[in-house]
Amino acid sequence: MLNIGACKRPDRRAMDRPEANNGISRLKRWPIYRMARFLYRFSTDAEYRSVALIRFEKPPGLFQPFIDTLPDRYPFLFAFAREKLGADPEARVLSFGCSTGEEVFALRRYLPMATIKGIDINRRNIAICNARCRSSPDPAIVFEVGGSTRTEEIGSYDAIFCLAVLRHGDLSAFGGDRCDHIIRFADFERVVGDFSRCLRPGGLLFIAHSNFRFSDTAAASGFEVALRVPAPEPDPRTPIFDRNNRLMHGAAYGEMVFRKLPHYAQQAAHDA
Repeated sequence: MLNIGACKRPDRRAMDRPEANNGISRLKRWPIYRMARFLYRFSTDAEYRSVALIRFEKPPGLFQPFIDTLPDRYPFLFAFAREKLGADPEARVLSFGCSTGEEVFALRRYLPMATIKGIDINRRNIAICNARCRSSPDPAIVFEVGGSTRTEEIGSYDAIFCLAVLRHGDLSAFGGDRCDHIIRFADFERVVGDFSRCLRPGGLLFIAHSNFRFSDTAAASGFEVALRVPAPEPDPRTPIFDRNNRLMHGAAYGEMVFRKLPHYAQQAAHDA
């Protein structure tokens, strides 16, 4: 005989009981559950798959593997760039870690005469950027896969934007007093040192939401602060680490834009 009771919907009250919730929580901790969830998302979510692959590959120059971007995300920084560069018909701008292009296309609205290049270490991101360019062509915008500026010419840019790139989301998600198991200050210093090489004298370097301070690098001696946020508050989403990769508890950093000093360029040329 058919057991009618077995065909009834589950009792919602039973599912809401603490013991039921505890059972679900225990199930989610099982390795087989986590593996099944990973495989499902990997096969169905292209963005998740690209992040997982780049975290596995760990290409040279990788800092932030996660795709976290929004249109016109930093309007006050972009407006500052317009104030300083908007009238220059030959301005050349680099968006380092451009993700899927939102920053580049926002900069185009603020700097309509500039030549803008976007670089990102994630090939899928650049494929998306190029597809957007094909749908709305702009000969003064170009995208390229890359994790560094080593192939760029000396003094080739009037401004470099590196916003929420030289960081890693796991440092805020999981905490810890050190960061060198994920990212290292030495790599940060190498990256921003090459930014300096690529900037012309008087060029602007935009760095925000980094896990390290530009002021702690050797390259900082060749720059002056052009824009700072007054009385910055510590941001738990962006913990700051020192030159020795140690957490600076309660540290806040409001310096966001730096101008390259002319004498620094002359000294660098002399040293070369």
